[in-house]
Amino acid sequence: MEKKKHILLVEDDKPLREALGKFLGQNDFQVTPSACLADAIRQLEERPFDLVLLDLTLPDGNGLDILERFSRQYPDRMVVLTGTGSIETAVLAMKKGAHDFLQKPVNPELLLITLRRVFQFAQARSDCLDLKKEIGTLGNFDKFTFNSSMMGEVIRLARHYAATTHTILISGETGTGKELMAQAIHACSQRKNQPLLSVNCASIPENLAESELFGYKKGAFTGAYADSPGKFILADHGTIFLDEIGELPANIQAKLLRVLENGEVTPLKSKNPVRVDIRVLAATNKELEEEVRQKRFRADLFYRIDELKIQIPPLRDRKTDIIPLAEHFLRIANLADSRRISGISAEAQRLLADYAWPGNVRELKNTIFKISASGHQSQIRPEHLPVKILQPGKNFSGDERELSLAEIEIAHIQRVLRQTAQNHTLAAEILGISRSSLYRKIVEWQKKKKNRKKISI
Repeated sequence: MEKKKHILLVEDDKPLREALGKFLGQNDFQVTPSACLADAIRQLEERPFDLVLLDLTLPDGNGLDILERFSRQYPDRMVVLTGTGSIETAVLAMKKGAHDFLQKPVNPELLLITLRRVFQFAQARSDCLDLKKEIGTLGNFDKFTFNSSMMGEVIRLARHYAATTHTILISGETGTGKELMAQAIHACSQRKNQPLLSVNCASIPENLAESELFGYKKGAFTGAYADSPGKFILADHGTIFLDEIGELPANIQAKLLRVLENGEVTPLKSKNPVRVDIRVLAATNKELEEEVRQKRFRADLFYRIDELKIQIPPLRDRKTDIIPLAEHFLRIANLADSRRISGISAEAQRLLADYAWPGNVRELKNTIFKISASGHQSQIRPEHLPVKILQPGKNFSGDERELSLAEIEIAHIQRVLRQTAQNHTLAAEILGISRSSLYRKIVEWQKKKKNRKKISI
């Protein structure tokens, strides 16, 4: 049976403290109540808690003192309670380490949702830290920037596979980093001091595929003035990486299978096979099982290369990796272009995190590099981002139109309204304008775009 989560509830209002304690107890939480700053600090020093639910206005001091003192001990596990009119204080609390805040009077259902979200986030963070500890020194795997337990598990698995001698099939959408993964596997394998040869199977003309991969003898065809060993012989004792293996012609698939089965390569027009000792890494952005069903890929070859499999998830499925990757690419761009872009604003980060990234990590890298090359010298802000990110639901073709200032402003307002669940008071505070100004901007935009769907107000 799972142990109940233990919450320290710091609230000086006795009726509210008792009501919240009873409600949380009925929902399988263990609650320790505290009515003042001094008692809360004593409780935190005496025992560990799973979460701190903290009122900021206490009779003997400010709840911010607890945040400053215990934020490292309780990272992302403090939720503050704030009364109407103290939104600025709540925002300050989040900057000091609070994970979230709730306005009084507290909505019970929203409270439960918030607590569950905090525990889910804390668990994901813990899992990721555990994976990073387990991964330890990864050689070339340290080239991967990630914050998600999902990607951490992929790296952990790849590291174990690297130590074997088996063929590995790396699958994933275009731009997810399959070639980087192959390089890391080779660098951590027993063959790391031997050559790694990469072959893009999609780029080899069909009539040259056999000679390119397996070599040829002098006179094998017009222009063959000397023997050529081919990629497999050149990679002897090392590793060969066959990128986009699903694009190989059917006749080459059959020859490749024989090489993998027998460890022998026969150059074009040669009667003597050449023994090779090679580890094969293959990659594809196709569903090879479906290619087999459609008879576009040999079943026997598929089962031969599918000894071990690594599936790299798309960037949209690991959103917590987006901002660390963007900041990583920004550091590279700053060095390459001698820029001094200080970082990415909070709203720009939200836009980047919400975008689906169909081109995955490659698209994110190119986006950051383009922004850097455009000459911005401060923070990356929403107006610096491509229109496809500002308006992700639209289908763009050809040249992308730059948004007007009014369009950028209303897109920003819409996003803040969604994030605050249409709480106009909180949205206005975040936007730095009055509630009446917010309402006026919405009405003005609706008048201009009366044929479009109206914004919820």
